[in-house]
This record gives sequence, C-alpha cells and structure tokens, in this order.
Amino acid sequence: GAVASTEVKMRLQEFVLNKKKALAQRSLNQGGLPNDAPYCKTQHSSLDQSSPPQTGVSTYNHPVLGVYNPRDDFPLRKTASEPNLKLRSRLKQKVSERRSSPLLRRRDSPITTAKKRSLDMAGKRHTNIQLSSFSQFYFRVLCFLVCVSGLSMSSAASMAKLQRQHRPLGRTQSAPLPQGSAAQAHAQALALQQLVVQQQHQQFLEKHKQQFQQQQKSESEYQLGNCHYFIVMFIQEHGGGILMCLCVSLGLVYDSLMQKHQCMCGNTNSHPEHAGRIQSIWSRLQETGLRAQCECIRGRKATLEELQTVHSEAHVLLYGTNPLRQKLDCSITPMFVRLPCGGVGVDSDTIWNEVHSSSAARLAVGSVVELVFKVATGELKNGFAVVRPPGHHAEESTPMGFCYFNSVAIAAKLLQQRLNVSKILIVDWDVHHGNGTQQAFYDDPNVLYLSIHRYDDGNFFPGSGAPDEVGSGPGVGFNVNVAFTGGLDPPMGDAEYLAAFRSVVMPIANEFAPDIVLVSSGFDAVEGHPPPLGGYTLTSKCFGYLTRQLMTLAGGRVVLALEGGHDLTAICDASEACVAALLGQELEPLPKAVLEQRPNPNAVRSLEKVLETHSKYWRSVHRYSPRLGLSLLEAKRADSEEAEAVSAMASLSVANTTTMDQRPEEEPMEEEEPL
Repeated sequence: GAVASTEVKMRLQEFVLNKKKALAQRSLNQGGLPNDAPYCKTQHSSLDQSSPPQTGVSTYNHPVLGVYNPRDDFPLRKTASEPNLKLRSRLKQKVSERRSSPLLRRRDSPITTAKKRSLDMAGKRHTNIQLSSFSQFYFRVLCFLVCVSGLSMSSAASMAKLQRQHRPLGRTQSAPLPQGSAAQAHAQALALQQLVVQQQHQQFLEKHKQQFQQQQKSESEYQLGNCHYFIVMFIQEHGGGILMCLCVSLGLVYDSLMQKHQCMCGNTNSHPEHAGRIQSIWSRLQETGLRAQCECIRGRKATLEELQTVHSEAHVLLYGTNPLRQKLDCSITPMFVRLPCGGVGVDSDTIWNEVHSSSAARLAVGSVVELVFKVATGELKNGFAVVRPPGHHAEESTPMGFCYFNSVAIAAKLLQQRLNVSKILIVDWDVHHGNGTQQAFYDDPNVLYLSIHRYDDGNFFPGSGAPDEVGSGPGVGFNVNVAFTGGLDPPMGDAEYLAAFRSVVMPIANEFAPDIVLVSSGFDAVEGHPPPLGGYTLTSKCFGYLTRQLMTLAGGRVVLALEGGHDLTAICDASEACVAALLGQELEPLPKAVLEQRPNPNAVRSLEKVLETHSKYWRSVHRYSPRLGLSLLEAKRADSEEAEAVSAMASLSVANTTTMDQRPEEEPMEEEEPL
C-alpha cells in the first residue's frame, strides 16, 4: 500500500487536534448537556441531580449560553472526503473506543447507583429533591414561567436548564489544553460565562421571589390546605439559591368539534343552546389570561360502554352512533320531529344534527370523564369543563332539555366502578332541576345529589325536584332538592342563594364528607335570562363565592361541568368568576347591599320546607332553622356570638370542675371532743 508522506501525517494530526478542540469548546458552551440528538432525552437516573427527568413534550433544543450550531450535532459524518476510507475508519474506531472507555465516557450517560453514591460522598453534599411526578409537571412549570415573567419559551427553558445544572467543569474531555494565547482566551471566556450565569441566576431568583411574595400576600386569607398549587423546588449549587416555581393545577377541557352540534337551519337566534356559548366562554378565558394559567387537557369521545353506565343500550345506539341506527326497530325513529325552523329535533327545543350531534355529545361526556379522573387521581387539583351539549336532563332512555347523555352522572358512575370512590357529591346549581341526575342516583347512598333550582310548585321546567323527593331504599336522605317556589315576585338573587348555601348545602355537604365534588354548573340563574329560561337575578360574582365554598370540601377536588346558560355575557362573566376562584385568586368583593340584604319571604318559606324535610336525615341542619331570615352579615355575627358563648360555657365548666377537685390547703379538720 501507499506510504503517507510526512506532510500528510502532519495534516492528519492537525485535523484530529482541531476536531478535539471543537468538541471541547462545544461541550463547554452547552454546559455539559447532551445535544447529540434533535429530541429531548428521556433516560434519567433517580440519583442524577444534574438533569431532572424530561417529559419529551418539546422537540426543540433551547440554547443555554454560547454559540450553538445544530449542524455540529454529528461532527464525524462529513469530516473525511470520500477517497480517504482509512481516515474515516480510524475516526470511527476512535469514537467507538471513546464510548466504551469508562474514563472517556460522555458526561450525559446514566450513572449507576453505586458510582453516583461514591461521587456524592467524595464531593460536596447536594440536596436531593425526589419528585415522583416531576416528569408530568415539568412542561407546566415552563408554561407558568412564560405567563408570569413574560419570557419567551426558549428563554424560560434556558433559565430552567441553568437552575438545574451543576457548576460547569473546566475540563470535560481528555483533549489537550489550548496552548499560549488560546489558553488565556479560553479561560477568560469560561470566567465570563460563569459570571453571566450567576448574574442571570440572581436576577431570576429576585424577580420570582417578589412575585411569589405578592401572591402570598393576596392569598393570605385563603386556607393553606386548599391552595391549588404544587410547589416544585430546584436546588442550584452555585449561589445556594432555591428557585420556587408555582405549577398551576387547574385543568380546562374544550374542543371546537362540539361547536358542530347545531341545527340544520343555521339560525342560532331561534336556538338558545348554540355553538356560540362555549366559543364565547373559551374566548373570554383567553382574553383575561386565565386560560394561560391553567392546563388544557385533550378531550375524547366516550365509549359506548361508558355511556351505558347510565343510559340504556337502545338509547346509546340511537343517539351515540350513526351506522347502527337502521338496526333498531323502526318504531323508534318517529321520536325525531320536524321543528318550526325546518330542522330536526327530538322535541321542540332539542335539535338533532344527523352528522355531528352524536359525536359532539360523546365528546362532551368523554371530556368531562377525562377531567374528573385527572382530578380524582391527583394529577390535577380541580377543573372546569367547557362542553356542550349539556347533560343533566338526559334520563336513562330519554333525551330532553338540550341533553342527550348525562356527562356528570356518567363520570360519577365510572368513578365508582374504576376507582372505587366511596363518596361523591354532585351539586347542581343550574336554574332547572337535573331530573336525569336525580334518576341515576335516587337509591344510591354513596352519591349525594344536591340541587338548588327554580321549582314553583312543579310549574317550571322540567317539573321535578320537589323538596319531598328525598331518595328511595338505601338512598333515602341522599337526594336534596332546594326547590325555590314563589315565581319571580320577587326573583331569587344573591342573598337567597347565599342563604341556601349556608343553611342547607354546606352543612349537609360537610356532614356527608365527600371524596370529590362534581358540579353541574349551569349559569342560567344569572341575571340576563328571560323568565322561560331562568328569570332569576344572581350576579356572576356570587358563583365565584359559591365555588370558593365548595373548594373547602374533599381537599379541594372540585370539577365544574358547564350545563345550561344562554345569555352570552352572563355565562362568560360567571365562568370567569368560577375559574378565578378555582385558581385561588382573590375574588372581587360582593357589594355591601348584598351582604346586608335578607332573603325574601318566598325563599325563607322554601328553605324552611327543605330543613323540615331533611332534619330527620341530617343533624347538621337543625341549628339553622332560626336563622333563615338573616342576612349574610347578621348570620356571621350570630355564628360568632354563638361560638363565643360556647367557648365561655366550656371555660366556666372547666373552671368549676377544677375548683371542686382542688381541696383548700388551710382548711382545718374538725377535731372530735374527747369522751
């Protein structure tokens, strides 16, 4: 074979040396983090403190410091020309030896437990924070940093990487040090890089420390046990600082495909339950910045088996599928009627779209189920489902009131079957009674259904929900209907609903002690709905306070699912208030007039009927009968006076007991006279 000349050998040596210098420089610029693939690494040792586990959500490599060129990821692919086969072979051999040698192994390779333990004992002691669910929340941390600090995603990722790295090593590979002036330039660049890192670190800590202190101050009146944040701490070695990132754990679910459920006539003015409802709510949450503080989860279609936990097989096949429709008895099809607008429906109000209605209805159910299960398993703290069509009127075999499948009832059934949840509270504050939900759990003592609605002695749709409908069999007492009667003279408002919550809803709910709270969250009781659709005058602020009260139950595991509500401004305002409450934000105070307003006589009589009916099942409601006519401030004052009286009586009782037990020391004993 040909013998290489001296000049060729020198050039080869120079080439190899330059490549080693380039590798060393790139490793320093990247801080020792792997960038040899376009995707994030998912391998991680539980003892590896230099890099928390990655979720693999993002496929981008965000720069940390220094110059990064993606073309340098695979430096050996084009380092030799085609004729130089021997050179290519030698380079590949060197790479293979380098990877197999334990002394030359890359720093990003996993470290065994024994080796890592020995390194920790030999070097400095490092705090080891083990977060079992960190991989699920890492991307949420970055999203939150973007929201609160205005950083770009790449900047947030860079900052997060800086906070979890160790101090960069001066020597990361076995390549020879640069000579002469190059060595000085190398040292200066390294010192400058470390200085920049420390400055950015200090600025970052100070900024988020101030934000965290401000947020703590605004939430000082909120109970720590109901704080809806997970605190994730990164320990940074240099500087000894602790970076605290707040991971918002409110889940939102929404899918634009649910908008396709609409009448074939295309006229939304003649159909109160239209696609603009959820679109407007979602836009409001975006405009106010609330959506950016939440985790948006992906919905899905409910399976036919899931639908049949509440509904009959015939009902599921008829309204949940298209191809199987013809297999049913033809006598079922006349249930569809021609609407005055020219479209098709199952009744005069509930429209049916042959192409999209079944998919939208199943998507609404599946989305609620997904959100509820994430909250029940602790992946999320609470949630709000922006879904349609609604569901609480849908019975086992009957769609009605814009509803086809009962989303909340199905979610509760699945919680019982799959997670063995023993106590579920369903609160229904839609202005219409949830007849379908009541039917599904009427004999179930493990599900407390509590509805607050307009009843008017059965003259308001759907006509069910009387106070004496308390359940059957083992479920007696676990169906509570706060049925307001008296029409709209005057209409019920904030004062009446606050009175119902403090005297009926919350006492019974606390006594029941649920594991999770599901809310059929219709907003048609908010002011702005005409009498046939509601007629009440509640404010959106009130729903925020009602939500905040429910958050004191079940460790804060509360899920709201949209039901009714057709005035766009009203439902958007109410949704905003509820989401703000779920996030733990400070709520806008209720007007003083509302706090001092007493519930109207019709409301008091309605509440008296409820307490009379359920006092035999729930001991907690006995003490509230004398206070039904009080305003919120008067009720709080009475509670405070009662608490003081009980405390004083207890203190007096303890003092008397102590006095009787103690014998006076100076009291002389009577001496018997001598006989």
